Amino acid sequence: VWNFRDTAADCYPFYVWAAYFTDKKVLDTVMLDTLKAEQHLCNHVGRLPVDYDMDKQQKIVTSHDAMIFGASEYAKDGLAPIVEITGPDSPWFDRMKGIVDDAFEQARYDTPYGKIPSTNVEVVGDLLQALPRLYSMTGDEKYLDWAHRIADHYLLPGEFVPSRLSDHGCEIIGGLGLLFAIDTKVRPDKSRQYKPHLEWMFDEILRRGANSDGIIVGDLQPTPGPHDNVVIRDGWGYDYVAYLDYDMALGTSRYSEAVRRPLKNLLRPRYENFNWDHNSRDNIADSVEGGLYLLRRAPTAEAFTWADREIARTLVDHTDEERLWETHKLEANTVRTVLIHTMLHTRNTIARPWQRGLQLGAAPLGEGVCIFMKSDKPYEGRLQFDIPRHRLYMRFEQDWPRLNSIPEWFTVEPDEAHLYVVENPDDSSVQIVSGKTLSQGLPVRLQSGKPLRLIIRPKQS
Repeated sequence: VWNFRDTAADCYPFYVWAAYFTDKKVLDTVMLDTLKAEQHLCNHVGRLPVDYDMDKQQKIVTSHDAMIFGASEYAKDGLAPIVEITGPDSPWFDRMKGIVDDAFEQARYDTPYGKIPSTNVEVVGDLLQALPRLYSMTGDEKYLDWAHRIADHYLLPGEFVPSRLSDHGCEIIGGLGLLFAIDTKVRPDKSRQYKPHLEWMFDEILRRGANSDGIIVGDLQPTPGPHDNVVIRDGWGYDYVAYLDYDMALGTSRYSEAVRRPLKNLLRPRYENFNWDHNSRDNIADSVEGGLYLLRRAPTAEAFTWADREIARTLVDHTDEERLWETHKLEANTVRTVLIHTMLHTRNTIARPWQRGLQLGAAPLGEGVCIFMKSDKPYEGRLQFDIPRHRLYMRFEQDWPRLNSIPEWFTVEPDEAHLYVVENPDDSSVQIVSGKTLSQGLPVRLQSGKPLRLIIRPKQS
């Protein structure tokens, strides 16, 4: 069965990511064909899809609420991460936009602020993470108005805090944080209106939803903490992303220590071989993913070490190439987190084409980056550098912290005007190239077993 809450929302997008980073031919064929097929087979009410039984070759028609649930999951977890790397001029963006449009076209739930598609806090949280993206990418005010309709309904009555602080509840926290950040730039009246309500929500989560290490627990507790004897789940980092949005949008440090505290404590013995609610590598992948989002804005030595350890020990396993089959969601969330972690350690550089036995790593060096490449057999290809996707694709004024994205660790401006120095310290060669050249791919050639080292930095005017 192809379903939208798991197959489309969790498996499909991160195999699209894998194709994007390792084999663009698969991206342009298999992955694009899948997108076309699911629309042809599954669209049921306008562009809202339902699940599909591939054995029986028929739709699985469900309730309206179940259809909206699957569609919102697909928009936020499935399509948003693909759009983050493919931009607005892609069929995945059109699919995301169409689903959200029709979800509000079919909205059935009355509120004092207008109709909304659902009263399920997970569903509206999914939509709140999609709507600010759609507004920024299109400039269409309706997406911002729809987001405000949801936010008004939950925040304005006062004292709103979701009872579940991990998956299937915490989505609204990240959605409200991203909306607030956008509002500070384009609707400051709404950001001022939401500000005290968000502070109350954030403060209550810290007061009644964290343990003594600052890790957010699975559920909001009835009494103040710290709560060291309740279940901890894998969504703790997702919640703190909204705190980053708040501080970044206002230029404050109100929650800086609250965010750094758990990051500093992740190397404590308690979190070694920790199962994050239940013994699944999927949960470890989600926990590390949340931590990596935070590390982009709150770099903390202990948490970098923790993330490297968890990836190496638990998520990466080369001993059995068939192991992923018949496992949880084809380990797609593991694929996602490993790729986010990989981009940290390559500073978003990609070798095209990829081949087995090729090594690529990078580290920051002043305003630039140093690159290491090595291959066990001759290699000729291109080293492609990332661009400011938050501005050029998502059209955000700032690189807002957000879920379902790949953090930008090093980017180049993809034009002829911005110049960069490319230095090879081994043969003392230096060349000046444009950002456009780096974004399209710097030609590289490797001899078998011989490392290539490069230093890339912006050319000073």
